[in-house]
Amino acid sequence: MRIADFGMRIGKGSSGWRLELPFPFRNPQSTIRILLFLLLAGRAEAQVDPSGSWHTLHTPHFRIHFRPAYRDAALTEAREAERSYGLLATELHPPRGVVDITLADDIDAANGFTTVFPTNRITIYAAPPAGDHGLLFFDSWLRLVTTHELTHVFHLDRSRGLWRGLQRVFGRAPGLFPNEYQPSWVIEGLATYYESKFTNAGRVRGSFHTQVLGADRAAGASRSPWNATLFTRWADGLVPYAYGSRFFHYLAGAVGDSVVPRFVEATSAQLIPFRVGRQVARVASGRTLGRDWPRGTAPDLPGTSVAPPAGRVLDSLLRTEPVPRVSPDGRRVAYVRDDGKGASVLRVLDVATERSLAAHRVNGGVDYDWLGDTLVITQLDFTTRWRIRSDLYRWVPGRAWRRATRGAGLVAPAGGGGRLAAIALEPASSRPTMPAPAVPGGAVWQDVTPSADGRRVAGSRIVDGRWALLRWPADSPDAAAVLLETDGSIADVVWTPGGELWFVADPTGIPQVYRWRDSGGGRAQPLTNEPLGARAPAPLPDGTLLYAALRARGWELRRTSALEQAAPVAFAEPLAFDSAPAVPLSETGYTMWPSLRPQFWIPVFENAGPTGRFGGALTAGTDALGRFAYATDLFVSPEPFRAEGDFALVCSALGNPTLDVSAWASWTDLGRPPSAPTVTVSELDHYAALGASFVTRRWRSLASLRVAAELERTRYAAIPDTALAAVCPGCVTQNLVGGSVTLTLSRLVTGALSISPENGVAWSATYRRREEQGSARWSNELRSRLALYARVPGPGGFAHHVLALRLLAGATNGPLGMLFRVGGVAPQGVNVVFAPTLSATRAFPLRGYASGELRGQRAAAGSVEYRVPLALVGRALGHLPVGVDRVWLNLFADAGDAWAPGASPRLTRLRSAGVELASRMTVSYDFPLSVRLGVAQPLAAPPSGAPRRPQWFAALASDF
Repeated sequence: MRIADFGMRIGKGSSGWRLELPFPFRNPQSTIRILLFLLLAGRAEAQVDPSGSWHTLHTPHFRIHFRPAYRDAALTEAREAERSYGLLATELHPPRGVVDITLADDIDAANGFTTVFPTNRITIYAAPPAGDHGLLFFDSWLRLVTTHELTHVFHLDRSRGLWRGLQRVFGRAPGLFPNEYQPSWVIEGLATYYESKFTNAGRVRGSFHTQVLGADRAAGASRSPWNATLFTRWADGLVPYAYGSRFFHYLAGAVGDSVVPRFVEATSAQLIPFRVGRQVARVASGRTLGRDWPRGTAPDLPGTSVAPPAGRVLDSLLRTEPVPRVSPDGRRVAYVRDDGKGASVLRVLDVATERSLAAHRVNGGVDYDWLGDTLVITQLDFTTRWRIRSDLYRWVPGRAWRRATRGAGLVAPAGGGGRLAAIALEPASSRPTMPAPAVPGGAVWQDVTPSADGRRVAGSRIVDGRWALLRWPADSPDAAAVLLETDGSIADVVWTPGGELWFVADPTGIPQVYRWRDSGGGRAQPLTNEPLGARAPAPLPDGTLLYAALRARGWELRRTSALEQAAPVAFAEPLAFDSAPAVPLSETGYTMWPSLRPQFWIPVFENAGPTGRFGGALTAGTDALGRFAYATDLFVSPEPFRAEGDFALVCSALGNPTLDVSAWASWTDLGRPPSAPTVTVSELDHYAALGASFVTRRWRSLASLRVAAELERTRYAAIPDTALAAVCPGCVTQNLVGGSVTLTLSRLVTGALSISPENGVAWSATYRRREEQGSARWSNELRSRLALYARVPGPGGFAHHVLALRLLAGATNGPLGMLFRVGGVAPQGVNVVFAPTLSATRAFPLRGYASGELRGQRAAAGSVEYRVPLALVGRALGHLPVGVDRVWLNLFADAGDAWAPGASPRLTRLRSAGVELASRMTVSYDFPLSVRLGVAQPLAAPPSGAPRRPQWFAALASDF
């Protein structure tokens, strides 16, 4: 399942949370688990709170789900969605069925997500872009994001040939959408191409992607079609959008607009769905992907008539724009330093010596400015399990850090003359927190900045596709003057101590810093001519300026002199904006069934020998809001006639807690008893559980509590029908009831380039009680898992070296107690992000020994690993849809023991040492998969009598 997204700037580094199913299955590797994982992963990615009241607008092609509080934004979205649908349908084949759009306001960041499994559905974050230069070039935020996401639906839903035939039989089963196998530069490039074609803006026209392509070209590091995918090396997630959209824009210009729809039709029917170059050659005669790619992705950079002044680099290789902010006294400068190796920090430098004075760790989506000697910061953090808000913090460098608001939705703070201004985000719009000129509804403000003396205010905003630079007296916003209007973005508005107004714009195609002059009727004079553009200016007392510049390996913070007497630049007039026309619609309460009902089935089979040969079907689904997600299967054996199956349901309708229900019935063949060789004994296991999980989250931490009730029943049957007491005296019906409590706490630091969590802890403990009905038999079980991570000094490398420690312990007692198993490699599943497993388990991995080498009612094991970064590769293996993202080495030592109550443990009874070569790979071009290949040398003889020799192993994900 491909979850296509719009692209956003919130920064990297979080708690490292990953999705874990809270309940067991009879087969941990079963298809039902994988399907439910995919459904819940998509819901977690969308970050929508499904609880509370939701309404739905019904239009000819859409169901638009929204909260009543932002109904006006939903009405606008209904018009924009139908507008985009009509335009896209002139070029691409319309998708099947009604499209669900969820308009959410649970995160203060601009983004969108699309999936075509199990139905076509889009999630749009209503908050407009703030501080993200890649998204600033828009005429209407909802128009841009809707056109982009709806292109994904048109593209990914399209299936022809064999794929269409399979869908007619099996429905919308995952894996049967051929265009989902395309590389991300195709999927995101197409959507970005059409967002630019069917709006007056878009990233093809914007300057930021030109900067990205130009930086790569200047360094001789331009990407090939096979490497322009979602690798971690800079420019990370920007690459497929920038390269793909420019290539399709070039191809359409060179061959004709019809080449893009023909390409989509060709890829939707090809038998081997990974191929791209062959279809380019088929739809564009005489052209090849390899030959035309360099031409299509060449940046259109304007030349410079004057060499830029010599400058000095203060910091480099940064993954987040290092926006400089100079203190009112001109002695200190603050900027965010994010090298991708760990948490981002807000760093304060001495302007004269450029020496670091203070630093503080920050989250994502960070903006800041000085108010006197205090830094005022806005950043993202969780306010509830589902909501991420941008709030205001205050920090006097070297002193305490204090949170000032909670859930306020504030960005872009700016101080001057004792005044503080910020932008308050609203659904599809934003407004200043200080008095500002009145504008029509739907305006998006980018900056509002008081002057150094606090007497004047300047800002930039967009209304109906018209970007404007404004200035007004602080106490008389009605006297505002519009200094400049244009069709390009205007950002980074700042005042100099002397009262000059500076800003960043891109009238030449590349962003530069400009100074507004009132003389001569008003004009904008360039202050920089950086070949690859300059952003975020900060004037210094000596007449120089700081600014952020883009390079092939990341951002730089530079210091240089301003241009003198440069010629003013003309700005293009805004384009005419056509409002989306009204559409027929009706409004109802939210109904789950249209999106929740089963949309596919997958045939499944299981051979249990004489007990039965089972066949059946599996399906899964989730509703558009993610209130419910389920997966179920049913197996039937015709002879003997028997049935078995699984069912799992996760309910998030309450918001917090999440409820989960699981059940199964499973037949197992026990063979033929020696006393009755003509009789086959079968075991039928029933299991049911109900759980509730309470979760609280912060940016880098998580706490969860799950309570659950369980019911187990085991009975037996014989073929032919025989008295079981005679052939199997131990085959007695057993009914167990019980419950469990699991507490999980974690606080982890990661970065975009991290090979492991660092400087953090993850701890989980589970208590489980079971009792047998009709008898006095019972069991108590306690399991605990502790993982510690610390960054340690190491020579070089693209990431930090990490020392990791894991401690596992378990104890059980009572007649029903189950034995713990020590030995083997940690069982892991597919891990979509790098993070440890938080749940405590009965398996105590110890590499170098067979699984379950030791068993006992008491167990303990420990592991220590030294993790060393080796290479940041970020390249595909030739033209294959497989790539290597990064590679690292794990040096480890394991030890552990299992014993009976009353016995003395020997915690080094089993011990081993070894090495693992680990890598984050990409399969199907962009799907991340962590793998490791290792060898472990047992340092103690295996109790089973097996030879003590090196054991090779391969596994998915990290051991912990």
